[in-house]
Amino acid sequence: MIRTILAATALSIAAMPALASTTDQFEMNVNIDRSTLQTTEGAQQEFVKLKQDVHERCVAETSDWAFASSYAVSFCESRTLKSAVTTIDEPALTAVYEASVSR
Repeated sequence: MIRTILAATALSIAAMPALASTTDQFEMNVNIDRSTLQTTEGAQQEFVKLKQDVHERCVAETSDWAFASSYAVSFCESRTLKSAVTTIDEPALTAVYEASVSR
């Protein structure tokens, strides 16, 4: 299932907020296989793919930053990933996400 990520607030069921490094907005499509989210192992696999997709996009979004780019990428990743998981709203994926941020 393709999901669209937008900055600020979720505009529809397929829209996820994303914040680049400041207030820059961007859209991002992610492919989530909801059938694999029915198991913990499947949710972990989808989370790893989602996290990588978000990382690559955040790196691209902050590539013009000469200073504090690593902070900008980290900030972008945490906000975008949280937004994506919240909007996808699958309990197994949410559990994997919450476990990753509690470490």
